[in-house]
Amino acid sequence: MVLEVTAKTPDGKVVYQDSKVYMPVPQQLGRGDRMGRGPYDKSGILVDWAFHPLEEKKEEYRIFVPAKDGKPENYEYIVEVELWYVPFGSKDEYSQLWRKTTQQITFSKKEPY
Repeated sequence: MVLEVTAKTPDGKVVYQDSKVYMPVPQQLGRGDRMGRGPYDKSGILVDWAFHPLEEKKEEYRIFVPAKDGKPENYEYIVEVELWYVPFGSKDEYSQLWRKTTQQITFSKKEPY
């Protein structure tokens, strides 16, 4: 599973982008981007960063927005969060989008900044 978070301005300019991978790490070939064995055959797991059935995860992201003269340049941002199933460790033609949510965030114009 890969969680991707992107914050954009209304005109489409990306101001923040991050991703986090949730998957078991096999003991054999556990370094780098090579899976060793397929995700269906994880024998000897070193670390388990996978999502399990009915398990909930809470992630917190701090998104710093651009500012000009101590004030934000744009008061509206669109935050997109996508959860991808990646069966072979990286996004390819076999990857599937499981969940996607988009939320618009508006900052109030309180003084002083």
